[in-house]
Amino acid sequence: MNLADAQIAVLAENFYQELELWYPLMRLREEGCNVVVVGPAEQTYASKLGYPVKPDLAVADVSPDMFDAIVIPGGFSSEQMRRTKPLIELVRKVHDQGALVAAVCHAGLVLASAGIARDRDLTCVSLVKDDLIHAGARYHDQAVVRDRNLITSRLPSDLHLFCKAIIEYLAEAPRVASKSLERSGARVSAAYTHVAELSQGPRGIASADYTTVVKTGPRVL
Repeated sequence: MNLADAQIAVLAENFYQELELWYPLMRLREEGCNVVVVGPAEQTYASKLGYPVKPDLAVADVSPDMFDAIVIPGGFSSEQMRRTKPLIELVRKVHDQGALVAAVCHAGLVLASAGIARDRDLTCVSLVKDDLIHAGARYHDQAVVRDRNLITSRLPSDLHLFCKAIIEYLAEAPRVASKSLERSGARVSAAYTHVAELSQGPRGIASADYTTVVKTGPRVL
């Protein structure tokens, strides 16, 4: 397909790894792709180091037929994503319609939860390789592994190869998205002006279940 026609979602959740979200996002926008950040809600999410991102769209406002590809960053955000059923369903349906699903590092957990890892050749950070193996995947310790419409990578240091594989795939593949995704020249996606502060606490009084809260920290710009 023409890369300028490609419609791509990059998923966001708290505790994402900074490079694994921003490198693919900016590299694909550089190629002219129509890239949006999608999260559970249109609110600020913070990286492991507190770098903020504000999704362009909430998962409730998108559908699988909007996307030719979905990119899943790693970091501990993968543990948050796999608890969010609509995000997992979006990943599974995007995959099942034949569009690309690209996952790096800990994002292999999302592939396992979406039920799309079985009998596939995949890689991930070694810390979660057992999860993929138990989900039925064939694990390979390689920088990038491509198996049909799945592309996986290990670490931030592999991102240049990960993005190259995504771009090559899109250039070769036919369009899958059948629903137009509005293109906006004003998308920034980063809440640059303030630090995002993460804190965790109980969901309710005397609850042993935790929730993550993002607070707006001091202004930096």
